[in-house]
Amino acid sequence: MAVTVVGFLAARWRRAENEHSLDEWGLGGRSFGTWITWFLLGGDLYTAYTFVAVPAAIYAAGAAGFFAVPYTILVYPLIFTFLPRLWSVSHRHGYVTTSDFVRGRFGSKGLSLAVAVTGILATMPYIALQLVGIQAVLDVMGVGGGENTNWFVKDLPLLIAFGVLAAYTYSSGLRAPALIAFVKDTLIYIVIAVAIIYIPIKLGGFDDIFAKAGEAFSQVNPATKAPRGA
Repeated sequence: MAVTVVGFLAARWRRAENEHSLDEWGLGGRSFGTWITWFLLGGDLYTAYTFVAVPAAIYAAGAAGFFAVPYTILVYPLIFTFLPRLWSVSHRHGYVTTSDFVRGRFGSKGLSLAVAVTGILATMPYIALQLVGIQAVLDVMGVGGGENTNWFVKDLPLLIAFGVLAAYTYSSGLRAPALIAFVKDTLIYIVIAVAIIYIPIKLGGFDDIFAKAGEAFSQVNPATKAPRGA
């Protein structure tokens, strides 16, 4: 509820004289400094994918799910190598999207359209993944009913959550996720602190945790006649 309120209040945060320009809605008026951008990127990068999808992939597929770690290590150097230049050129010429940059750089409407369509199509599976993550969290919370519940009743909390998110994004633009990122990142830091400090202390330390995990994985699965970790 607090996040929802923050999302709608974001429309009044750092309000500009001209609120109806694409710069204001999509880029926050280009007024976000390093501090706000740092929180915004943290809120965008570390999502349900980080906390639900990747751990689930590792649990289900084993080492194959570990791809997220080297992938991140490889991506960040590329980001910090090329994006500063992209930002400076876009800022100088007033570009809002990657499609604008491509059109300005190459002078091709067709290529610009292709980049825009590719970006939309590439984003859709990621949005779907976020919705699956939200659904998984809602199921754990017991919201929406069980397996035998009507599909509409089961998905209603997810539809409401998505509708609220869409509403405050429409009204506040980039300011909404930027302001919510402060709340979200704070919660992430709390989760990290609990995961690496409180839980190990509670369970007897990392050595004990990994020792018990090793014992569990070494046990033979009656169905496959192979170790559970194989």
